[in-house]
Amino acid sequence: MDVPFWIGDRQFTQSDVELIKITVEGFSRLSREEIAATLCENLSWKSPNGRLKLEACRKLLNQLEEKGVITLPLKNQNKVRKVGSERMGTAVQTKLEAELHEVFPVTVDPVTANERADWNATIATYHPLGYLRSVGAHQRYWIRVQNTNKREIVGAMLFGAAAKALAPREEWIGWNAQERKRYRPKIVNNNRFLILPQVHIPNLASHALALAARRLRADWQARYGYEPVLLETFVEPDYTGACYRAANWIEIGKTKGRGRQDTYKKYETTVKTIWVYPLMRNWRQRLVEPFPETREDKWEE
Repeated sequence: MDVPFWIGDRQFTQSDVELIKITVEGFSRLSREEIAATLCENLSWKSPNGRLKLEACRKLLNQLEEKGVITLPLKNQNKVRKVGSERMGTAVQTKLEAELHEVFPVTVDPVTANERADWNATIATYHPLGYLRSVGAHQRYWIRVQNTNKREIVGAMLFGAAAKALAPREEWIGWNAQERKRYRPKIVNNNRFLILPQVHIPNLASHALALAARRLRADWQARYGYEPVLLETFVEPDYTGACYRAANWIEIGKTKGRGRQDTYKKYETTVKTIWVYPLMRNWRQRLVEPFPETREDKWEE
C-alpha cells in the first residue's frame, strides 16, 4: 500500500502503518472489533463529534490484510454480531387537501427516539424506494402542518451520507480524487423525501425542502460537530425534479446507472438526474477547509 494515503480527513503515514502492524501482532487474542477500537484510540482517529471511526478502521484493516500487510485474528463464526436492528412501528396516515397558506406554519422537525419506529414504517409503506436503514451520519425529519386545531404529519425526509464517487459532481465542484476522499463528508444526500399519498397541498414539497435546507446545518453541527456545505440528491427517471427546481436546487448531470455499493461495476441501476444545493455562499472554499477539532459527543440516540 502506497503511503502516505488519506482516509477522509486523516492522513496515514508509514509510522501509522507500522503501529497498526505492531498492534495487530501484539494483540492477536483480541477480536477484530477490539483491535479496531484500540487502533482508533491510539491513532486518535475520531469523527468531528468525538466518536471512534470504527467502521472506517475495520475497512482499512481488511484492506491491509488483503494486501498481505497484516494477518487479522480469525472471525468467530459462532458469534452473533449486533448491528442495531431497527423496529417498525405504525405508518402515519393523514388525509388532507388544502392550499399552502391555509396550513401555516409548516415545520420540518427532527424525529425523536420515540418516533423513529413510526418514521421507519411510514417510509417503508409509502416511499417508492422503500425503507432505508440509516448507517453513519444521518438526520430524519417529519414534515408537519397546522390543520384546524392540531399539528399533523404530512411527510418525511432523510438526509445521510453522500455518494462515494460521482463524476458530474466532482467536475462541477472542481474536486480531484484526493479532495473527494477527504472532504466528501461535507456533502449530505437527501436520501428519502416523502409527501404522504393522501396529502394534496400545492407547493408543499418545495417549501419543505427550503425549510430543511435552512435548519440542516445547525442540526448537523449539534449532532456531529461540523456543518455540511452542500446538499445532493438523485431523482428517478419517472419524476421531473420539479420540487427541487422550485426550491432552487441545481441539476448538474446524470448518474452512470451504478449502485453506491457496486465496487466491481457489475450491477446496473436506473440512470438518475443529479441535483445539488449549496448551503452557503462560499461553499467552494468551505468544501476544502479542514474539519474542526474533535469534541466529546453529547448526542444520544
